[in-house]
Amino acid sequence: MEIITLEPLKIPKRWDASLHLEFTKAPQSSKTILSRRDHVGPLLIQKSLYPEGDEVCHAVILHPPAGVAGGDHLKIDIGVHPHAKAVITTPGATKWYKSNGLLSSQQTKLSVASGGYLDFLPQENIYFNASNAHNLIHIQLEEESSMIGWDIAQLGRTASGEIWSEAHLRNELQLSINDRFYWVDSSILDSDDLSIKSTPKLGPYSVMGTMWFCGNQVSEELLEQIRDSLLWSENLKVGATRINLPQKNGLIIVRAISSEVEYLKDCFIHMWLKYRLEVSGIPPLPLRLWKT
Repeated sequence: MEIITLEPLKIPKRWDASLHLEFTKAPQSSKTILSRRDHVGPLLIQKSLYPEGDEVCHAVILHPPAGVAGGDHLKIDIGVHPHAKAVITTPGATKWYKSNGLLSSQQTKLSVASGGYLDFLPQENIYFNASNAHNLIHIQLEEESSMIGWDIAQLGRTASGEIWSEAHLRNELQLSINDRFYWVDSSILDSDDLSIKSTPKLGPYSVMGTMWFCGNQVSEELLEQIRDSLLWSENLKVGATRINLPQKNGLIIVRAISSEVEYLKDCFIHMWLKYRLEVSGIPPLPLRLWKT
């Protein structure tokens, strides 16, 4: 199976940073432990947390520089072993700064083995004016695994009146099961493209997000429940669809655009709280970070 990867640029780089985490179910116990934690550069976690008890291990990914500068390349590799359960989030938005022409990138690989479960719930990416960014998330699942995750992007610092300009974004989501691709979602946005403001693209909105639910319990019935709860207003438009996967697995994809990132985040958080139990069998517990 060929996995789409970034092509290296023949230009100087500010730094390469990487983080590799693995979660394993402890022998003779229901506890999930952080069995591997390797990092290079300013990309790390402080410690594993257990706000839901021993069964689910939480990790908060920290990037002390608080942003991605031109030429920075980040790699995150998360592995959830059989029957382990993990939650990954970030303490705040990831800021993509002015690049001075250099490409900045973040590659995230999420692997979940049979019987494992992962919540991938990072806060939003904010792409500044004059940023040149490539954000790639590749999800590798095995049959009988399950996952809920999202990716949220804000174009420009709208709170300060900034309009996204002189900027480029390539955003990719890929999902495979047993080494076979079932979903590839790729978008290329250029601030100089006048059609970006057209209805088939973003229109007047500066925030976009994609959320996914995957697992044996992700059924047509669940899709109907989600559709019945979706919002469609002047400030937030949300839609959902479902893809059949092997061995009765299902994949529900929720796409949203909004005028404000908080509207979209609140929508995704609400859906996670409402449907997590059905997808994973684990009751939802709001993250403390969402309250700060």
